Amino acid sequence: MDINACIIGGGSIGGVLAYYLYKGGLLRIPVYYRSVEGYHRILDKRSITIIMPFSREVFTIPVEPRLSIVPLDKCDFIFNTVKAYDVESTIELMKRLSHKNSVIIMLQNGFGSYELVADRLQEAKVAVGVAYIGAERLDASTIRYNGGKTIIAGCPGKPSYELTLISNILVRGGMDFRVTSNVEYYRWLKLALNCVVNPLTALTRQRNKIVLSKNAEELVDRILDEFIQVAQKHGFMFDKTYLKNYVYKNAELTRENLSSMLQDVLRGGRTEIDYINGFIAKELEYPGLNYFITQLIHLLEGADDEGKG
Repeated sequence: MDINACIIGGGSIGGVLAYYLYKGGLLRIPVYYRSVEGYHRILDKRSITIIMPFSREVFTIPVEPRLSIVPLDKCDFIFNTVKAYDVESTIELMKRLSHKNSVIIMLQNGFGSYELVADRLQEAKVAVGVAYIGAERLDASTIRYNGGKTIIAGCPGKPSYELTLISNILVRGGMDFRVTSNVEYYRWLKLALNCVVNPLTALTRQRNKIVLSKNAEELVDRILDEFIQVAQKHGFMFDKTYLKNYVYKNAELTRENLSSMLQDVLRGGRTEIDYINGFIAKELEYPGLNYFITQLIHLLEGADDEGKG
């Protein structure tokens, strides 16, 4: 059975996905770019470069660049890897790329993106993926892969058997791609990790290992206390000791990685803070630490109010 897949968003996660799809046997991988400049950079080469972790071996992965405003494909599997705040702008593109049996896999951090797409594309099969991948986009066509190769995916409240087809390709390529009927649990677990690592690295402008420092421990505790309260409201019970060990283990495994939020801050761009700590803050009944963290990250973003006062 021939299977095709396309990627919306040519950033670091999109690049790593293209690597595993190609290694798994897909020779034609359309990648959709919003930036005209980025599109032309890739068009000149028709490939992206992946610098592997540890060995620093370099792979050239052929891709077919596309402009988001010109959908040319019908895709069995559509991986949406854009930032959470850009998801709404890709809804029409996802409609145009889909056919009646397509599966859309949303790969954003935090909560809100999947919910938006599931609501707006109710006739589509929409899955969500929880990615444990560290990577940095060095330029339009170069990704430095810093480790991690796991994606846990599923369709909340629905069977996910279609994902087995794309899972087989990705696993053959070397990715640890798991299909689960309990993806909501993994979304909450990943949120616990993101709401600690992302803002603490962005605020200190340090790599993930800053989370392991003794000075960070009280902040980790308080962030997770609020996370546990919100998760409980939604029916998910988490043990704090387990969560701390989980956060520390993942921070250690990716200690030299620049979190996606830190990369956004260093570029002077928007972050996904509203979908991570901002989500926790909204769900609390009082302005806790996650609320103030969210406000501090917005200050780093510039928040469109330069010069007020």
